[in-house]
Amino acid sequence: MKRHLVLTAVFWSLAVAQTPYAPEPNRVGDIPDNQAFVRYTHPAGYSLEVPEGWARTVQGNSVRFEAKLNRLSVVLRKALAAPTVAGVQDKEVKALQKEAGVKIKSVSAVKLPSGSAVRVRYEAQSQPNPVTGQKVWLENDLYLLYKKGQEALLTLSAPKGADNADAWRRIVESFRWERP
Repeated sequence: MKRHLVLTAVFWSLAVAQTPYAPEPNRVGDIPDNQAFVRYTHPAGYSLEVPEGWARTVQGNSVRFEAKLNRLSVVLRKALAAPTVAGVQDKEVKALQKEAGVKIKSVSAVKLPSGSAVRVRYEAQSQPNPVTGQKVWLENDLYLLYKKGQEALLTLSAPKGADNADAWRRIVESFRWERP
């Protein structure tokens, strides 16, 4: 019995003496600078680079990728014309503002390798965590892209304050229409 107590005491002294792991240098939601990307091609006629290893959900012409508190989605829909800032403010922004807690930061026209687009920057709360019920403030960029009767809504979301500018730029600039 004495020997058991001595061994237990030695074990606990070693466990306490161990140095804990260094804290992760990235904030919650940061996509690491060394993140690998892979090209995803959807049968509906678009492709883009996405972070390798993110969970993918495909539903019809749409796709969603998620990891931790980050989300990337593409929704494809029919459209009669290319989006304009005024049109997006009238339709998409008004729809977003109906959701509780949404704060629109800006709406602007942008040039991308795949063509002209409209970008909406906004903040919103996440859905409640199913276990804790907690919500997180998210920064969101919504891009509306158009080609020949098709409009792609590309949305990127991450916890407020995450440093994902480089990764988000890579994803958005990698978007391609695969059909002429």
